[in-house]
Amino acid sequence: MELSIIIPTLNEAENVRILLPKIHRVVSGFIHNGGYEILLVDAGSSDDIGEVVKELGAKILHVSRGYGLALGKGFEEARGKYIITMDADLSHNPHIIPQLYSHRHEAELIIASRYVKSGYSSADWFRTFLSHTLNWIYGLALDLNIRDMSSGFRLYHRRIFDEIKPEKKNFVALLEILLKAHLAGFRIREIPFHYYPRKHGGSKARILKFGMEYLGFLWEGWKLRNSVDCADYEDRVFSSRNSLQGIWHRKRYKEIVSLVWDKEKILDVGCGSSQILDGLPQADGCDVRLNKLRYKRSPSRFLVRCDAQNLPFRPDCYDAVICSDVIEHLRHDSPILDEIIRIVKPGGRIVISSLDYDFGSGLFIKGYKILHPYGYGARHVTPYNLKSLCEIMKKKGCEYIRHHHIFGLEMIVCFQKKNAPVHPAGTSEED
Repeated sequence: MELSIIIPTLNEAENVRILLPKIHRVVSGFIHNGGYEILLVDAGSSDDIGEVVKELGAKILHVSRGYGLALGKGFEEARGKYIITMDADLSHNPHIIPQLYSHRHEAELIIASRYVKSGYSSADWFRTFLSHTLNWIYGLALDLNIRDMSSGFRLYHRRIFDEIKPEKKNFVALLEILLKAHLAGFRIREIPFHYYPRKHGGSKARILKFGMEYLGFLWEGWKLRNSVDCADYEDRVFSSRNSLQGIWHRKRYKEIVSLVWDKEKILDVGCGSSQILDGLPQADGCDVRLNKLRYKRSPSRFLVRCDAQNLPFRPDCYDAVICSDVIEHLRHDSPILDEIIRIVKPGGRIVISSLDYDFGSGLFIKGYKILHPYGYGARHVTPYNLKSLCEIMKKKGCEYIRHHHIFGLEMIVCFQKKNAPVHPAGTSEED
């Protein structure tokens, strides 16, 4: 099945009688041989919608009242590789469906947006004002560059719902799905469309209740958005111009890149969504978190999902390996350092960054946990200092080259794997 179209309904028989034939005409124009389905998810209508749906070649599902519940039921039953959601009240023009479908390879979630350039809404001034206000508040609070978060006219890739399960029962489910898709690293794009209010019947959305539900989700959404598990966490911190974290990340980036920029084959272990891969375009990346890799994907970038304690690379294959803020999250007996050393060529560089617990980092971490309980500080397992790290690496056959401290708290240490190849007379590796 190529496409599923999900339409939540409640006493919409009159509108559905007009809408379904239009959808069939539009969709059959670009999807042939019955490769699509229309699912109406009804929340207890008292009209004859069941008979209408049966007559017009669609399938009806039943749920208790709740827009989010209707969407969830539709996602469970949909068989399509792509899923479109739309309203039954004729405010969503079915002729937009081919446009949504045509953008399916550009992002995993395509939004028909009223508020991007060339978009338009002819709703009354109060609804428009409230909608603009809610979208502005959420965009600002959650740092999301999405203009129309409350639009229900969307195309989804099926695989989104292999990872995301909507939990909200009402209209706020639209924002929940959007936010969780972004956290999972899926790409989101908006295309313009023109919204016109319903022609028949009354709206099922009580506008003030709708607004209060959205505001009620704001704190929950803020916690999700600022969690270290968010796909773009490191990228956002790096770009922050008004925080100590931003300055810290940029200093770390500058030092690490300067140590290996001239190397041809580099691996960033535990790359996350940091900017190091952008500063070193010749570098490969690996991380155990799929959402981080999904966020950093690029046609020319090689990324691998794997455990840093069991790297799937042959020995002596990289000129340099970076391991930034990873080792302190693993037990002291973890094989990560052995794995990093194994894949570096003799004479190659190893750059490790970690908090230096000789420089008051323990006290700093306690304060950081209080100020940012969702940050990485809560996940530190093994404390290192410069001396202990250098001793460990020496025993493993690596030579200390240099180090740098950031604010006297984080150490960035450069090592060289011994047994370097012999160079012709008068030259050296640095040459």
